[in-house]
Amino acid sequence: MNQIISIRPSKDIRNNYAQISLLTRESPVAITVNGKEDVVVLSHEDYQYQQKYISELEAKIALYSHLAQAIDDIKLGRVQNADDVFDKITSELELMKQ
Repeated sequence: MNQIISIRPSKDIRNNYAQISLLTRESPVAITVNGKEDVVVLSHEDYQYQQKYISELEAKIALYSHLAQAIDDIKLGRVQNADDVFDKITSELELMKQ
């Protein structure tokens, strides 16, 4: 998604909105004010794609963080036998029923 950004003056938004809108279908458009880039306009489809991509990256980072923590726990011996853990949970649930 390495697109070339079109650069247009802010007056084009008022005077040539349809053209700006068409340009955003091909690539983002940087809008300038007094010759300096001010905002970037994306098509709605590109915006949604970027938001989904960011969400997926955040989910991967969270997963990798949990996996790194689990690896550290194993290396440092912070582990328990699964059968013992499930037996303890089952016992606690049985006590809660009473």
